[in-house]
Amino acid sequence: MEEKRNLCERIFWICWCIFGICAAIYMMSKIWTRWADSPVITSVASTNYPVTNLVFPAVTVCTVNKAVNEKLIIQGCRYNKTLSEMKAIISSLVDPEGRNNDDNVALLNKNPVSPDTALKLLRLVAPKCQDYLLTCRWNNQAAPCTNLFKLVLTDTGYCCSFNTVEPKTIRKTARSDAEVLKQEMEYEYLQKAVWDYADRFRDKNGPVMDETDGNNGTTGSQDSYTCARIYDDEMYPGVCKYISKCRTDPGICKLNAEAPPLPPIIKVAEEYPYKAAGSGRSRGLTLLLDTLRCDTVPTESFKGLRVYVHHPEEFPSVGEKGFLVGPGMENQVSVIGTDTYSTEALRSFNPIRRGCYFTDEFPLQHYKEYSRSSCVVECENQFIHDECQCIPYYSPGNTSVCSYIKMKDCVRKAIDKLQKTKLLYNKTDTVGTMERKIFKFKSRMLEDDVADKSCTEVCLPACNETSYDATLTNAIFPNQHEPNMTKMLREAIAEKHTFLQDIAYVSASISVLRIFFRESSILQYKRDELFTWEDFVSNLGGVMGLCLGFSLLSLIEVIYWFTLRFYFDWKRYNLAHQTATGVITGKF
Repeated sequence: MEEKRNLCERIFWICWCIFGICAAIYMMSKIWTRWADSPVITSVASTNYPVTNLVFPAVTVCTVNKAVNEKLIIQGCRYNKTLSEMKAIISSLVDPEGRNNDDNVALLNKNPVSPDTALKLLRLVAPKCQDYLLTCRWNNQAAPCTNLFKLVLTDTGYCCSFNTVEPKTIRKTARSDAEVLKQEMEYEYLQKAVWDYADRFRDKNGPVMDETDGNNGTTGSQDSYTCARIYDDEMYPGVCKYISKCRTDPGICKLNAEAPPLPPIIKVAEEYPYKAAGSGRSRGLTLLLDTLRCDTVPTESFKGLRVYVHHPEEFPSVGEKGFLVGPGMENQVSVIGTDTYSTEALRSFNPIRRGCYFTDEFPLQHYKEYSRSSCVVECENQFIHDECQCIPYYSPGNTSVCSYIKMKDCVRKAIDKLQKTKLLYNKTDTVGTMERKIFKFKSRMLEDDVADKSCTEVCLPACNETSYDATLTNAIFPNQHEPNMTKMLREAIAEKHTFLQDIAYVSASISVLRIFFRESSILQYKRDELFTWEDFVSNLGGVMGLCLGFSLLSLIEVIYWFTLRFYFDWKRYNLAHQTATGVITGKF
C-alpha cells in the first residue's frame, strides 16, 4: 500500500481484504464439508429407459393350505402318524402361534417329532405347483406352469415362485429329493386308493358327526374337487393297511400303477431370469389359480392365496409382505420398475460414505448376489441364532431348525427384541473385515469406535439395483353364467381341467392373476461422484477468484516472489553490500 495514502483509505482496503479472506475460508469450508460428508450424488440418467432391459420381477404364489389331505394320510402311514398328528406337525412349522390350529398343535406335546423331520414332511405333503396353478401364459404364449414355476421355501411354507433365483445354500432336509420323487411316482394311484378306502369306510360306518368333533379328536376333510369326502382318525389303521397292499400290488386295488407322464419341457426364453417383451398385460404373466379351499391345514384366517412380487434375488417374504388374492376374483398387478446404477469411480470411496455396496464388496454366506433384503435376512437370522441357538425353518443354511416351542416363544421374542434394539458393530471396519465382524452381536462393549445401528442400517443398498412398485386392482370373475362362455376357462377345460365346468366351483375357488409392466419406459438413476478432483479444484478456485481475485497466475506469482525473486534479491543485496565495503570477492 502506498505510503502517501491516508488512513481512511488504508483502513478501507484492510477491511475488505480481511472480509475477502474470511468469505473465502467460509465458502471453501462449506465445499469441503459437502464433499467429505456426501461425496455421492444421485441424478436422473434417463427418463426413457426401456423395460425390456429390466429383469421381470419374481412372482411367488402361496396357497393358505399347506398340505394335501391324501398326502398327509399316505405319509402318516409311512411315519406311523394319524391324520390329526400329521396336521399338528405341519401346523407346528407354518402356524406355530396356533392362529388357526390350536388343537392340532397341542397334539405334539403327546408325540413330538424333531424339527428336521417336520420340515421334511412339510415338503412331502406340500401341494405341487400344478395343483393350484391351472394354466399359465408368459409373454402372450401358453406354457406349462411346471416350466415357469418352482417350489421354494418361504416364511409361510412351500410356495410356487416364478423367475426367482434360489440361494446358493439350501437346507438339505428341505429338499428330500429322493423321497419326493418316489412319492410322486406312486401318488397318482395311492391317492385313488385313499379315495377308494374312504368311500368304502363311509359306506360302512357313515359320516363323522361334524367336521371337527372335539369329543373324539377327529377332523373331517373333503377331496380336492367336490369337497365331498370325509377323512378322520377313525380310518386308521385300516387305511394304512389298504395303502400298503396297494403299494405292494396295485392290481389288487384295481388301480393304474403307471406314473403320470411328465409334461414336456418347453424353453420359454434364452436367458434366466426372464425379461418381458414390453409393457401391458399381453406381455406379462397370466395365471389361472385354484385356491385349494378343501384342504385343511390353513395358515391364515381367509380363503385364497398370498402373492408377493419382488426382485428375483430377494427372499420371498410372502407371509409378511404379500398381498391377498381371493377366490372368484380377477386381479391385475401393474408394476413400475426403477433402475439405479453406480459408476466405477465410486469404488474409491468407503461404502459407508457412498451409502451402498458393490456386489463383490460384501459377499453373503447363503446368497449368490448381494442385496439389501438378503443381507437383512442373514443379519436377523444370525441375531436369532445367537438368542435361541437355532434359526427358523425357512432360513437358508444348514444350522439347526427351531422347534415349534422355540418358534412360538424364543424366536418371537428375539424378533421383537431385534426391532427395538440397536446392534453394536465396529464402525472402523474396512470392507474386507466387515463381513466377518458385522454380524457379531455378542460383543456389546461400548467403546469410542462402536456405533449403534439396526440390521436395516447396517445392510446398505446395493450400488446397482432394480426395485419394483406394484399396484393391485381386482373385479369379480367370471362375468358369465357358463364357464365355456369365458375364453380362459374354455381353454383350461380343453386342457383336461374338466372340474371347471361347474360354475359354482369356479366362483368359489378360481382366481385370475395378471402381472405386467405398466409403462414401456422407466426412470433410470445414476450414482456418481458429487465432485471429481477437477470439479473440486475448480470450485475452490472460483471461490478464491471471487473473494480474493486469486488465479493460477497469482499462485505462480506468489511462488515466484517467495522463491526466485527472494533468491535474486538476496544475491543483489550481498553484491551491493560487498561493493560498498570495497571487498569484491565475486562477479554477479
